[in-house]
Parts: sequence; C-alpha cells; structure tokens
Amino acid sequence: MKRFMIGCASGALALALSAQSAARAQTAASAIPAQSSSEEAEMNTIEVLGVKYGYQPVDVKKESPVIVDSISYDDIEAPTGDNSIASMVMQVPGVSFEGDGDEPRYITIRGLSADLNMTTIDGLTLATLGENGAGTRRVNLQLVPADISQRVDVFKAFTAEQDSAAIGGLTNIVTRSALKASAPYFMLDGYGIYSTFRGPAGENSGGSTRAHWGQGLKTAFADRFGSEGQFGVVVTARYQDRVRNSNKNWPDRRTYFNDAGAVIAGPDPELGWDGRDGLTKFAFGDYSNAIRNLGGSLKLEWQASPAISTYLMGYMYNRRESSTMNSSDVMGNTRAVTDRTDTTGTVRVDYVQSVVRYNQWDRTASGLIYGFDWDAGADSAFSVRAGYTRESYDDDEYWTRVRTAPGHELYYSYSMKGLPQMTSFTGDAFASRYLLNGSNINYVRAQEDVFDVRADYSHNVGPAARGFGFVAGLKFTHLDLDKDVDSVRYRTGGDVTQLMYDPGYSHYGSNGMRLPWLDYDRYWNGGTPAEDAASSDHYSRITDYRYREDVMNGYLSLHYRTDSTHVIAGLRYDDTTFEGRAPLTVDGTLTADFTRPSGRYRYWLPSLNVTHDIADGWKVRGSVSRTIGRPTPGSLVQAESETCGEGVTGCAVTRGNPDLKPRRANNYDLALEHYFDGDDALIALTAFRKEIKDDIFTLTTEWEENGLVNQIRQPMNAETSRVQGLELALVDRSLPFASNLGASFNATRLFGRMNYVTDTLSRRIDRVLQQPKWMANMTVTYQIPQIDGALRVTANYQHDYLTSVGASAWDDFYVKGRASVDLSLWHGVGRDFVFKYEVDNVLGAPPEWYHGRNVNGTLSQRDNYGRGIYFHVIYSPGR
Repeated sequence: MKRFMIGCASGALALALSAQSAARAQTAASAIPAQSSSEEAEMNTIEVLGVKYGYQPVDVKKESPVIVDSISYDDIEAPTGDNSIASMVMQVPGVSFEGDGDEPRYITIRGLSADLNMTTIDGLTLATLGENGAGTRRVNLQLVPADISQRVDVFKAFTAEQDSAAIGGLTNIVTRSALKASAPYFMLDGYGIYSTFRGPAGENSGGSTRAHWGQGLKTAFADRFGSEGQFGVVVTARYQDRVRNSNKNWPDRRTYFNDAGAVIAGPDPELGWDGRDGLTKFAFGDYSNAIRNLGGSLKLEWQASPAISTYLMGYMYNRRESSTMNSSDVMGNTRAVTDRTDTTGTVRVDYVQSVVRYNQWDRTASGLIYGFDWDAGADSAFSVRAGYTRESYDDDEYWTRVRTAPGHELYYSYSMKGLPQMTSFTGDAFASRYLLNGSNINYVRAQEDVFDVRADYSHNVGPAARGFGFVAGLKFTHLDLDKDVDSVRYRTGGDVTQLMYDPGYSHYGSNGMRLPWLDYDRYWNGGTPAEDAASSDHYSRITDYRYREDVMNGYLSLHYRTDSTHVIAGLRYDDTTFEGRAPLTVDGTLTADFTRPSGRYRYWLPSLNVTHDIADGWKVRGSVSRTIGRPTPGSLVQAESETCGEGVTGCAVTRGNPDLKPRRANNYDLALEHYFDGDDALIALTAFRKEIKDDIFTLTTEWEENGLVNQIRQPMNAETSRVQGLELALVDRSLPFASNLGASFNATRLFGRMNYVTDTLSRRIDRVLQQPKWMANMTVTYQIPQIDGALRVTANYQHDYLTSVGASAWDDFYVKGRASVDLSLWHGVGRDFVFKYEVDNVLGAPPEWYHGRNVNGTLSQRDNYGRGIYFHVIYSPGR
C-alpha cells in the first residue's frame, strides 16, 4: 500500500517514518489555526523527514518567529500507559506536572501553577472544570488523548496575536489533517495491560474491580477523496479499561515537646524544643480502582480551491473511574507519648477510625471546531476559527466514617526512620465499640461551556516577505460555568459495631496490623440511620454557584523582516466582564438570597519579539511582553457568609472579591539556538525572567461601627512574586558516533521567590507554589534494522516542589523529587504488523510528600501504584 501523508492542521510539520522504523511518512498541510497569520506563513513551507515521537520537531522551532518548543506524536512509537496530552508535553523543556495518582493531569510551565497557563486546541480556548467544578482555570489534559494531535506546541514568548491570559506559557494542540496526502492511512492497535499492584483487589468495594488485568484498543484512519482529492477525512478512536489499585500511607501528624515534656507549637529552639519528634497519627488507605477511557474525533476538510480551504472537527472523550477507598486511621493522644528517643516512641491511642468511600467520577470533554482560510492574493490572507467546547463532571460519592468509643485502651509504637513505620500495636481493636461519626451521599454535577471565535487578516508576513507587514485580528470568548451539589446527610452517633468485620487483609505498609472495616454492602443496604433533613438542605445549596465571563480582544502586530532579522511589535487589548451567583449565609444560616458579584477589567498588553540569524545555523531571539493571569471564578464568586453575635465582637464577613485584578506579568526571554547536522539536530539555551504584580492573597479588614469591631475577609491584590531560570535543550536524531542511536535531552533550572501573607504574618519563600528547582527529560532511541524496530528509554526527573504554605517553615508541604523511567521495544512482523512491549515506571519509584524542607524535614506520605506492563499487536497496512 502506498505511503500516506498526514498533514497537521498547522501545516508546520510532516512526519515521515520509514517501514524499517515502523512509522509513516507525512507532510505538512493546511493553515495553523493555533498561531497568528504571520506564524502560519512562517511554518506552511516546512517539511521535516524522520521526526519521531519524543523528539522536538527541529524545523518547527527553527522557523518559528517566537520562542516555542514542540513535541510530535506517532501512533506506533508513542507510549500507551500515560497516553494523554499531559504526559506528552512532559518531554518539553520547562514543563512539569501535577499528578492524579500515577498519571499527569495538569501541567505547569516554568514553575507557574496550571491556573496561570493557557491551553488551546487549534488556537481556540478549551473549557475546563479543574478538579470538580471548584472554579479553577487549570485544564485537565489527562482527559484529552495524545492521538487527537499531530503535535503539541508550548509557546514560551508571546505576540499580540496569541491569547495573553497566560503567565507561564501557552500550550496549543495541533490536530491532524488529511489534506495534501498521497494515500489512505489506517492503524489499529489492540493491547493488554498488566498492573503489578494488586492491593485489596475489590475487597469491600462499592463497584466492580479487578486485581491486575486490563485492555485497550485504538485506531486512526485518514484519507482524501473527490475528483481532485479536494476532500479529506481523519478519524481517531480509543478505548481503554485498566486497573489502578493503589495504597497511600499518611503518617503526617507530628508533635513537638520542650525540655520539660510539654507540647509546643513546632520544632522551634526559641520555644525550648528538645530536638525530638513524636508521631501521633498513622493512616493507611487502600484503593480499588477501575478506569475506563472512551472517545474519538472526526475531522472533515475541503480544499474548495487553491486559495480557499475549510474544515469541521468534532471530538468527545470520557473518563469514568470507579474508586473505592478503605482507610484506617490510628490517632494518638499528643499528651500520652512515652519512651521517646530520637527516632522511636510509644503512644496511647485516642481513637481508631475506619472510612469507606465509593466514588463514580465521570468526566467528559467535547468540542466542535470550524476553520476557514483564504489566500486573498497580493501576500494577504484571511482566516476564521470558531469553536464550542464543553467539560462536564459528575460524581456520585458514598462516604461513611466510624470511630471507636472511649473505654478500650490501645497503644502503638513507632519508628521515624525514612517513612515512619508502626512497629507494634497493643490492644484489641476488634473488641472496641464503633460509633457512626459521619455519613453522606453527595451528587455533584458541574459543567463549563466555552464559545470562542477569532478572525485574522495578514499582509506581507510570509517567509518570503521583506519589509513591513502586519497582522490584525479580533477574538471573542464566552464562558459559562455551573456547579450543583445534592447532598443526603445522615444522623451520627449510632452504634455500628455489628456492621464491622475482619477483611482478612492488612493495609499495605502497616507491617501486618489488621483493623476492622465497616461492611459497605450491609451499611448501604439497610444499615443507614435516619436522614438529617436540615443538614441535607444546607449542604445541597451552600456550594452551588454560577459564573459567566465574556472576553473581547483586539490585536495588531507590525512585522518588519530582512534576510536575517524578523521584528514583531504588537499590542493586544483585553476587555473582560463577568457576573456570578452564589448563596448567602447570614449568622451561620443559609438564606434564600444570593450574592450576585460582577465586574470588569481592561488591559493593554504590549509585546516585542526579535529573531536574528547571526551566522549559518545560529539564531538569537529576544522577547519582552506583558501578560495577565485571570482570577479564578472561585475567587471572584465565593459564597458570602456573615456571622454576628455570640462569641464574636461585631460581625465577621467572608466573601469573594469581584474587584480582583488579574495578576500582571512582565516577561523577558533571551535564547541562543544552533541548528546543525542538516537541521536534524539542535542545541538551544534560553534565559527567562517573570516579574508578577498584583498577586492574590486573603486580607482581613477591621472597622468600628456603633462601638463594635467588624471584620471582612476576602482575597485581595497586593503581593509580588518572581520566577527566572535557564532552559537547555539538545536534540540529535542520529548521533555522530552511532548512526542508529538518537537522543533528546533537556534540563531546566528555576529560581523563584514568593511573598506569602496571612492575617498575622508575612513570609518570603524561595520559590512559588508548584515550582521545582530542577527538571530534566531524556529520550534515547536505538534503531534495530535486524528486527525492523527500535528500543527506547524515556526518563523524567522533577525536583521537589511546594504544594502548600504553612504559618511556619516546618508546616510547608512538598512533593518529593522523583525520577521516572519508561521502557519500550517494538519490531515489525511482516509488512503490516508491529509487536510492541512497554514497561511504565521501571524503577517503581513511588510519589512521596514531606513537611519542612529545610527545617526538620520528614516524610509524611507515600503512594504505591506499582508498574504497568503493556503488550501491543498493531496492524498498519504498508507501514
């Protein structure tokens, strides 16, 4: 079968993979909706041969007028275990992640929170609900599979034509295209999955679960048709059902003492700390999870004439996770810690509690995107992009907690070496009485819809243009977010001892300790107490809210180009209006009234980008820009509560702040790039600095009225933060000393500073939230012609990063640095088949968390997910 060439929606890249390397040939086609018209013109002429998954498309970076890093996608070579956009872009310099279990979910760029980055698909805004409709701006890229893309671009510098509501960077998903292809393409991949961590394997589960095995199927098809091949179609689809059983240990409660043995606030010598810790909590959680991913995309294209092309694409992806947690918490008495040494001690138990929680998380991302491009002649072009995207979230949660009643004495001993361990447990937890401490069913529904449209006109900005040119455009975005919670709350305090049972299972990491669990089926099928109607009504309404946002943008970029220099000076106007609705609480009582905050902010956002060819194969780039980070809907539309009277002098009001201004960032970038080996290799060094104003913190304001002191607590703009760093990238697809060996490597060093303010103190911290100090990625591929395949090792390292800030340094919470290594091998079987084998997390490195990085730092949590092993049979005619 003839080779088929799949162009990408950007026209920036063509992947050509030979039969011997088990890939396929592709050429660039169609316009780049993700970029400005000027960037389209720059990249439309690029053709790259031999680009593989895991390697930066060298020519995309070389020909771009701005600083960008990209990653290409290939159906055969791309890893399957974390086969999402989130895991795909982890290989880009300066990108790290916030995870969901053993998968990346949100990405951070240059150490800045996912809420301060922008994600688009073919240049249009993606709807996002964050975790559960809580009103964040982070995009769940775990939900979008990589196979919708031809490649993903991460823009580090900004022109006026790009959305400037991003401080870290802008990630754009460039979708596949079939235009300018020479033959049809088809790929079908069926695979089995073995997850090594068995855990409880469904014991006391609310849903169907398994111990180890899963399976998957994905396919891609593309073709051109019509009398002149003027029509194109691209179809992708995928199904995956896998097991993710896991365990979490949380020995995260420390108690500190002075020399007299009295409990003190922290490990502070000024408080008389005796230099030794006490450990007063052990918590073990085992999870039985089954995850199903299902969805696909369809793209229809029409080259109406040599000057006019258009396309329509729709997609829908669903991720459903059935998750049961059985946890046991052993809570010690902080005033009954004895036999303490530097690393050991004995603690009397206050109570043991057992929690069983069952969730049915259901997330769906969908969208419909339209594109139109017209080559108007005389070096002019006009393009339109319009899109409607949606993300929905549903969760039915069944949650119950029971605790031992006073009267039965229990003790445990501990060791503080590494992750703290329980070394002994004294007493009979099965002989204790257990009382219901909390129980509820929560039905959570959230949905965000985004309508986005933009129109661009350009003149004299193509790669052959010289002298002056310009790009002008308009963009409108409407966002609509709703969250609704229905809660059923049950009366607590009843005796549930008869519903406890011995699961015959010890929590992983508990050294054989066995504790009773609450029987899930018996409790929910007849063991529940009476409903607390008032509490149900309160919690069914208190977290409901609605948020609407309209953003109008106008932009103009002036281009000047010589044979060696390209200058882009731009100005973008951003006009944002919003309104919301949230319930009002007065004196602790939920009323029938609503707060209806609204607001508007407008900014002029200038930018300047210069690219200069200083010698053959050498480029220097400079960029200065201003961007914004919009406040999250939750900060703007937080439900207002007011408490007056008993125990309070005057009234205390807590509310959102519709007058919040966006964070404003001045961005500075300088890059030196060298392209060599026939543009098959590059080395790039980039320095950057971001100065962020109007950071957001919570302020308490007091005022006196009629002799009473009143308080208002709300988020405010005041503080500043800063991030700067260096990025190094090396790519060579065929090393000089071994032509079959290719490598890609990048490393990033970040320096940050954040001023943290509370009601009573101010702290300066040496980083910002979510910012690691080091990141590194490496991909090494060895082509093996004898087996018509290749061996690949992919490694990722992410240094520790701060997730939450406490009042003191020892209360800061960090994710520990971790290296992850994946291994894959594939080989041809005849002309049409490929067998592929993968091992994810070869080293078995577990995620870990700890308190206090520099002051009394101790491990506080460890998660265990095991490894994933995959076997594929891939059918691709003609390869």
